[in-house]
Amino acid sequence: MFNTLWGERVGFDESKESCMGRVTIADVAERTGFSKTTISRFLNGKYEFMSETTRKRISEVIKDIEYKPNRMARSLRLQQSHMIGVIVSDISNPFSAILYTGISEYCEQHGFTLLLADAGDNPEKEKRYIQSMIAQGVDGIVMNATGANVEYLNEVNRTTLPIVLADRPVKGCECDLVSSDTKQVTRDSLEVLLGKGYERILYATRQIGTNGIRRERIDEFTAQYEQKTGRTAKTLEYTKNDKDVLEAAILKEFAEAQKAGERLALFAGNGVVLSDMAQLVRHHKLRVPDDLGLFSYDNWSWMDSIGPGISVIENPTHQVGRECARLLLIRIAEGQKETDSPDMEAQRLILPGKIVERGSL
Repeated sequence: MFNTLWGERVGFDESKESCMGRVTIADVAERTGFSKTTISRFLNGKYEFMSETTRKRISEVIKDIEYKPNRMARSLRLQQSHMIGVIVSDISNPFSAILYTGISEYCEQHGFTLLLADAGDNPEKEKRYIQSMIAQGVDGIVMNATGANVEYLNEVNRTTLPIVLADRPVKGCECDLVSSDTKQVTRDSLEVLLGKGYERILYATRQIGTNGIRRERIDEFTAQYEQKTGRTAKTLEYTKNDKDVLEAAILKEFAEAQKAGERLALFAGNGVVLSDMAQLVRHHKLRVPDDLGLFSYDNWSWMDSIGPGISVIENPTHQVGRECARLLLIRIAEGQKETDSPDMEAQRLILPGKIVERGSL
C-alpha cells in the first residue's frame, strides 16, 4: 500500500528540501496559509471538501512561485500501477468504441490495463470520474473531454498525473492533444461538394456547448464555404430531443433549392447527425442523390450499406487512440525520472483524414 499524497511516503519528505533551494509543498503552504495536507489534497485532485476560493488561491500561488512536484516524490507516489484511465463522452457512439480499441491495443502491447468510464457528455460526471481514477491509482488518463472543466484539467495535469485529450480540443487546456485535421478535410470536402454542383449546402451538428471539435468543424465549414462561394453559410445546431428542428430546416432548404434550381447537399457534423438526417430523408421519400446529396464526418460500417452508400470523411480515430496512448506512456515515463529536468511542452498532434466517395453525391 502507498499513500496517494506526494511527499508523505516513508523515506521521502519533499518539505525538507526547502533548505536546498527547491520550491516545495511547505513553501506553497506558507504562502497560502493552508496546511500541507490541504496542499497535498489539492495536488491530488481531491477537491470535494475544498471551496472554490481555496482552490483558486492555491492554484495562483503554485503558478506565482513556479512550484512543480518533485519527480522522486511523484515516482514514489505512483509506483506505476500500469493502469490507464479512459473517459469517453458517449459510450453508445461508435466513435468511442473505435477510439477505445486504438488505446487498448497500444496499452496492452506495453503492459498496461485500462479502466473505462462514460461521462455521458456531463461535466460533473467527468470530474467525478477523474477523481475516482486518481483515487484508484491510475498512472494517467486519456479522455474525450466535455470542454467544461479546463481549469480542473490543467490543475490535475500540472500537479497530479498526465492527461491526454482525444479528438476534442479544449480552449485554454495545457494537456497534450491528439486530433484530426479539420482544416484539411473541410477543404477537401468542399472541393468534392462544389465540384459536383452542390451550390446549396446545409451543415448540421448536435448541440455544441463546450464541445471543441463540434465548434471547430462548424467554424471551419462556415469560413471556407463563405470564402469559396461568397454566399452565407447555412448551418444548424440542434439537440437530440429537437429533431423536428432538423426536419424543418431540411424541408425548407430543399424547397428553396428546388425553387432556385440549385442542388442541395446535407453535410452531417458526425455519424449521429447523419443517422438523424437519413431517417428524415427516408421518411419524406427524398431520393439520394437525385433529390439531394448526403455527406458526413465519420465512416462507420453501416454507412456503406444504406442506399447508394454515403460519402464520408474518414477520420483516423483508431490511430488517434493509439497516439493518445503513446503520448501518455511517454508522459508517465517522464514522471518516473528522478531528475528535475524541464517538462516536455504540451504536444498537439494533428492527423490527416481522407474523403471516401460513394453514391450519395
